[in-house]
Amino acid sequence: MIVFFKTKYDLAGRMDPYVVIEYKGQERKSSVAREQGSSPEWNEKFTFRAEYPGSGGEYKITLKIMDKDTFTSDDFIGQATIYVKDLLALGVQNGTAEQHPLYYSVVRANNTYHGEIKVGLTFTPQVEQDDGEQSFGGWKNNFLMQRSEEKQKKLDLEEEVKKLQAELDGEQTLGRFLQCALHGPVQSHPCLLSLFPPQFQELFLELAMVEEEIGQLERKVEELKLRLYHEREQTREWEVQRKQLGQQNHLLCRVGNQSVVNEERCRSQNYEALRNLRKERRLKDRRASVGSAADIPRWNFTYADGETAELSRRQRGRSRNQGHGENDLKPNELSEELLKCLISIFLELKQTSLDKEGSSVVPKLALSCMNSKGLIPKTSFNCKSSTNFFNYNTSSNADPYCILPDLDGAVRDVGPYKNFIQITRSSFDVSRLSECLNAIEKLRNLMHQLCDVDLTSLTYKQKLAFWINIYNACIMHAFLEHGLPSTPEKLLALMNKAALNVGGIVLNALAIEHFILRHPSESKHGPAYEKEMLLRHAYGLGYPEPNVTFALCRGSWSSPALRVYTSDDIVNELERAKLEYLEASVGVTSKKKIVVPKLLQWNMLDFADGMESLLEWIYSQLPRSGSLKQLMMECLNGETKSPIIRMVEVQPYESEFRYLLPL
Repeated sequence: MIVFFKTKYDLAGRMDPYVVIEYKGQERKSSVAREQGSSPEWNEKFTFRAEYPGSGGEYKITLKIMDKDTFTSDDFIGQATIYVKDLLALGVQNGTAEQHPLYYSVVRANNTYHGEIKVGLTFTPQVEQDDGEQSFGGWKNNFLMQRSEEKQKKLDLEEEVKKLQAELDGEQTLGRFLQCALHGPVQSHPCLLSLFPPQFQELFLELAMVEEEIGQLERKVEELKLRLYHEREQTREWEVQRKQLGQQNHLLCRVGNQSVVNEERCRSQNYEALRNLRKERRLKDRRASVGSAADIPRWNFTYADGETAELSRRQRGRSRNQGHGENDLKPNELSEELLKCLISIFLELKQTSLDKEGSSVVPKLALSCMNSKGLIPKTSFNCKSSTNFFNYNTSSNADPYCILPDLDGAVRDVGPYKNFIQITRSSFDVSRLSECLNAIEKLRNLMHQLCDVDLTSLTYKQKLAFWINIYNACIMHAFLEHGLPSTPEKLLALMNKAALNVGGIVLNALAIEHFILRHPSESKHGPAYEKEMLLRHAYGLGYPEPNVTFALCRGSWSSPALRVYTSDDIVNELERAKLEYLEASVGVTSKKKIVVPKLLQWNMLDFADGMESLLEWIYSQLPRSGSLKQLMMECLNGETKSPIIRMVEVQPYESEFRYLLPL
């Protein structure tokens, strides 16, 4: 039997259709009609073996029209069905039968009409030989017997394949369960656990209890190691002090008393300075001073480094008495409240548009561009680029990372980022700290609670959310304490200075990122490496989470948006942060260039093996309904045959101060 066909139906958009023809277990595929989505034609012939009369009651040909997809599985467009019983009977009776090309309806999966396909059929029975053997419907009797045996073998093989498939499904289920068990507690996967027999379930539950006991013992061992290390360091320091000071203990007492007096005097001076700032602000009648980043007042929310242990204990006692009912906060609640408190302070220090219009002072950044001897030191971007980069008013939210417009010239949709609040250097007024006394006092209390926090019983998700919030709070606190950095080098130095006391250990932002939230790639040795290992065992995650890239905010122009993360929904919150950052920071230029942020290139190995696979990963993460996914597809499937690496444009990392805050 020979099938000849071509189509007559309309398809929306650009498609690459092809046809799958099926007849009683036989399958043929046509070629792909490239760029013929609206009215494809194949004009191809296919031959099938047809028995008449034969086994089975249905004599029909099924034509499935498919759409070839490069990155995902092929899409089903519709199908047409042709019944050929009458044609076969006529061919057996007359020796041949032909059905001229006719149009057959193509229906979708929901049985709705989609178009027509034109198909012609020809049936020619096999010529009977002169050996006297009987034939039926053009096929010899011995051939029919052979077909029957082949069919039985086929049924046996299909049954065996079903059994093997069932075994494979069971093995894959067991493999998924064991893989999940490697990355978390067994009881956290009840759906997979219910697929196993009761004996397996009991065994896995016992294993879960053993894992929990082992985890508790390991945490206790690491805690003991950490305490032992601290005791050794303290003993070594005491021994050095004892050798140096000798019989001068009475002088140390004087110094300690003088430190207490100095601390109280410094505290009174700070409050006096705040009162003076408030008076000056009222007297200057909305006038603001213009100065460099070094001239911004720096407020230290931690106490002096030279205090004695007795003074620290007394101050912590005062903080607990003034805690305003926040002493019972759990670690995750504490990290969330700490970050929310800092965000509220930054929002208080943000100048509104009304404040800017009422002020007679030109913003600092504009002055630095007007004068080569500006108040902000020169960075990697010059005066001209700074003007283009920062002179965005209300339209800046439509393109927060300065990605070029789409191919049609219209500004693309960057997703939820277009509704975020921006805090920049020109809108950040530190002189308004006098209006935040209550928030500053609350911040002190929260940081004192952070010194005594206990993290030994936290789960993986709780640790992940806690340390992300602490990292972001550490950076924000450093901006208030040391001022805004004016160069990338000063930003890196600020990250070394940005430190918080967490559970009695002072950690800076770089240590939190590379020793707790990420795993270092290079193996090291020596005392410093031992300290890192102790820190990682005591506070670190069991395994790294790549999506922290989209949650860690350095307060720079190229950083992701700042959010408060919760332990209950940390996985979904990180996924949402990743998707929204990709929508806002990736773009396609009019020159068919795909713009990728430098942040993704730095962390490329967390998501892909190279730039080509990184583009595929970005494409797979974007929503199907978004315009950016369609633009990337058109760019990758364009007529140009240039290597993919030449189609990528990496956007440089901008370290200028900025925070993006969701509403």
